[in-house]
Amino acid sequence: MKSAVRLSAIGELLGKNFFIPAYQRGYRWDKQQVVDLLNDIASFAEKPNKKQGEFYCLQPVVVRPRTAGASPTGEQIPAEPCWEVVDGQQRLTTLKILFLYLIRVHLRGASFRSEYKRELFNLHYETRATTNSFLENIEEGNEECIDHYYIAQAFTHIREWFEEKDEPGFIRESVLRTLVGTSKQHRAEGIVQVIWYELAATENAIDSFTRINLGKIPLTNAELIKALFLQTRNFGADGGELGRLRQLEIAAEWDRIENTLQNDDLWWFLNKGENNASARIEFIFDLINQLEGQGTTDPAAQIGSDDYATFRFYYRRATGADASRFVQQQWAAVKMRFNQLLEWYQDPEWYHYVGFLIYCGERIEDLVMLYQEATRSAITAALKARIAARLADTSTGRLQWECDATGVYSLQLPYNDRNRELVRRVLLLFNLQEVIRQRHSSLGFTRFPFKVFKQEMWDIEHIDSSSERPLTNAEDQLKWLAAAQHDLPQLKANSLLLQRIQTFEVAKHEQREDFQDIYQAIVELAGEAENDTQTKNGIGNLTLLDARTNRSYGNALFVTKRRRIIENDTAGQFIPPCTKNVFLKYFDLQGVTRTSWGVADIRAHSDRIASALADFLPAKPLN
Repeated sequence: MKSAVRLSAIGELLGKNFFIPAYQRGYRWDKQQVVDLLNDIASFAEKPNKKQGEFYCLQPVVVRPRTAGASPTGEQIPAEPCWEVVDGQQRLTTLKILFLYLIRVHLRGASFRSEYKRELFNLHYETRATTNSFLENIEEGNEECIDHYYIAQAFTHIREWFEEKDEPGFIRESVLRTLVGTSKQHRAEGIVQVIWYELAATENAIDSFTRINLGKIPLTNAELIKALFLQTRNFGADGGELGRLRQLEIAAEWDRIENTLQNDDLWWFLNKGENNASARIEFIFDLINQLEGQGTTDPAAQIGSDDYATFRFYYRRATGADASRFVQQQWAAVKMRFNQLLEWYQDPEWYHYVGFLIYCGERIEDLVMLYQEATRSAITAALKARIAARLADTSTGRLQWECDATGVYSLQLPYNDRNRELVRRVLLLFNLQEVIRQRHSSLGFTRFPFKVFKQEMWDIEHIDSSSERPLTNAEDQLKWLAAAQHDLPQLKANSLLLQRIQTFEVAKHEQREDFQDIYQAIVELAGEAENDTQTKNGIGNLTLLDARTNRSYGNALFVTKRRRIIENDTAGQFIPPCTKNVFLKYFDLQGVTRTSWGVADIRAHSDRIASALADFLPAKPLN
């Protein structure tokens, strides 16, 4: 039998026998863990206006069928069905202690069976025979052994938690009724459930325990859903050859989807930031959950909002449905959504437009809905409209057209705190449009690497960054001069200026010429003095550059930055295509100079941005 998974109310565990094998450690929950569990259960039990069928779900309990017989301690394991607990014994033990407290205090010693017609579940420890008996008659303060100590402490924490409440009797009653409820009952308190993950009897329990506990790797939604999908009963009661082949086919398709999503270029395109999902196929399941939950008044009331909500979304669809039909429909939906995402990735325009919108914070489930458009051109138009709306969002900044004295309009987006995010978006989109253009022209770039862009810190770089604010630190001054000296031959610096620099470098601080005078002479020689502050902060003087490279420049000369950009590009470092174009003087149609970045360059760059983004910007006013 394959591993099986289902939801099980705590009330449905009553009367069961659980075996805690020797490879498990003893009970070790501390006060915080016990109190957290009590808070969660009580908050749910006392939640007003719960909907019918609403429940609170605990973390998974992983079990395996256990054969009856004697344990190494000589204790006889009951002949009734018994479950070996692979994971979840800490929760089960705490629940048992909670039940025992409620029986002792709330039922005042009355028989649990007489009140609820059921027995508590039993815990049998393979190597801790005294713990078995101690659990049945807990003595607070007992420190005979470490297990007794933690069990007694948990009992005390539970007692004190209830006693601190204003009306402990009412809370005890509601918690108890919540715990004994089953899925067949619909009490106002609701029910508490666990995810019951049943390993096959032949599966190696120690291997499973090691994976889950030693590395602290919990079961994922993907693992639980896979067990739900691939249960043998879903492929025909007789387990025929056709059913077996279909089961293997889905397993193979599952692996193909997971392996495809392991492509980091695809993964980072789909995610706004870091997403370390252990199984990336879970992204598809979450997406479908979100899409179908949009039409639900209160989806959290039906499936919860914890880490296992997506599993329960599928579990609700599997419960009571025809098993074969459930798998056929739900797996077809998974493949359809995966293929849609793959189509985005493979289409040059969709890849860049969707990637941009995801970066801007668009929900992927909203973008998927654009597939309802009838044609490819309609989908593209819808994506462009969303991008235009993002650029028009004044919460991230404001861009506008401005007319100069000659009647020519230019794009105005000054770099300041208010416009910071909009400037970043405009420059990113400018690069994406350039990649699309190159792709259509059969040139080199195929995709903008969203992984690099999202993983690294990216700065908005002033192309001409010479500043009127003086460098006052002597070390910074010397570094700036050393960088500039490397490129002065290209600027045809005269011997007098070179001599002034050399004298400054060897002289003691108090004997040095004023640095600002030398700095200003070099800036004027490089042609960078002509750009005023307003011009320097305009969109035409801005580009994207990774923070490490940008911050190593300081306010270096354009010619110095150009040299370093070429060096980094030659070394294989990713340089955004439009940033590379800037420093290669791609927009200098006159070919005046490669060593300076002046007003004409800034205007040409701004015009090129406006032209590339024409489909997304507000219409230019008519003259």
